[in-house]
Amino acid sequence: MSDAAKLADLYPPTASPSAKPLPLLPFLARFIRNPLRSLPQAVYQEPVVTYGRKRPLVAWVTDPELIEDILLKNAERFPKTRLDRRVLKPIVGDGLLTAEGENWRWQRKLASPLFRHTELLRYVPIMVDAAEERAAAWAGRDSAFVADVEEAMTETTFSVIARTILAGINEAEGAEIKRAGRAYLDPITWEVAASLLRLPESLWHPGKRRMRTAAARSRAIVQNLLNQRRAEGVSGDDLVARMISARDPDTGNLMPDERIIDNLSTFLLAGHETTAKALTWTLYILARAPEWQERLREEGRFAIKSERLGAGSISRLPLTQRVLKEAMRLYPPVPVMTRVSTEDTIIGGMPLPGPTLIVIPIFAVHRHRLLWSDPDRFDPDRFLPGDEAKYARTQFMPFGFGPRVCIGSSFAMIEATVILATLLRSVRFEWDGRHVPEPVSRVTLRPKGGMPLIVRPL
Repeated sequence: MSDAAKLADLYPPTASPSAKPLPLLPFLARFIRNPLRSLPQAVYQEPVVTYGRKRPLVAWVTDPELIEDILLKNAERFPKTRLDRRVLKPIVGDGLLTAEGENWRWQRKLASPLFRHTELLRYVPIMVDAAEERAAAWAGRDSAFVADVEEAMTETTFSVIARTILAGINEAEGAEIKRAGRAYLDPITWEVAASLLRLPESLWHPGKRRMRTAAARSRAIVQNLLNQRRAEGVSGDDLVARMISARDPDTGNLMPDERIIDNLSTFLLAGHETTAKALTWTLYILARAPEWQERLREEGRFAIKSERLGAGSISRLPLTQRVLKEAMRLYPPVPVMTRVSTEDTIIGGMPLPGPTLIVIPIFAVHRHRLLWSDPDRFDPDRFLPGDEAKYARTQFMPFGFGPRVCIGSSFAMIEATVILATLLRSVRFEWDGRHVPEPVSRVTLRPKGGMPLIVRPL
């Protein structure tokens, strides 16, 4: 009998799909509230589903083989979309997230050395520091209390990114960037909906002015960080130093400030937000599944021989990593990817005129009825080595896939493992029995209403 079979079944909350495709206006209304609720049930059951009568407004693709074809084998035929650029460019410009072609390849090559495994292990003590600071603040309380762990994990992961690959940002600036990022993402589904309908970018919608103000404020703070680093003299091997000294391989010119700001903004926005959401949902699941939480705590006691977790401890935490993976299967930090077909094509036997928006709903792929047994149930045994090896490469992809797979995926996995194991040594997380958060897509996967959990010092 597997470990999972010995424990109580847990079916954590999901986003309820519509029973069938909705008419356009109800579809858009649901989409704006939560894009995941606009998905028809068929997306969780079929390999390709289209929406639109005369011509597809969108094609949802969930079959792993088709996804691999789109993201890897024929990636040049399915580039990033105007939707991505329209929605994200005001805040991240032409950084790694939105750039295309040689511009993207140069930037990716420049940043890649920072994410080699040996480099990442050097960051473990800094990750432990940030986690221990959070744990100490919680463990120092006299009794159990309610904390918003979404906010706490955002602060903790931002602290890590600000002390490692983006060294130099101060606490006040960091807090302002986090607020600006949240203000930008809150109304973002209005902009996505406008892009789906191909409405002019100048068209007003609720939150439009707030998005522009937040983007401008965030980029101004990054410009200030850049100015400070230059004034202090460029040194070190973090991302800021690399960007300041980088030269265009074709012209030999230094990278312009605008492009540096694009990339630093990208890492500040995405470099902590995804890990924070992965940890938030994992802690919620562990609060709902105390048996699993205790097993992780026991694993930590056995694996961490010294007072502090070290780089060598990570390989001795396989159960912790399995739980993180299963939490990211149920709640992928980035729940949706988009591409566009540049020409008339056939996907899964379905003809699609070009250009058609291709949506890869990772949230639905990870819960697809044809891919997973009892897909809504929490079961870390799915990621036992022998079972995980059987999955198609695009069946589980919390960090994307292909040439544009998240450059920080290994960083995020190490960071999440370190923070989770460190926190569980000091505190216990408990569910209040009432809050059942709906997963809401806002580029990353948020819990509706935040994530209040009872934190009990050990």
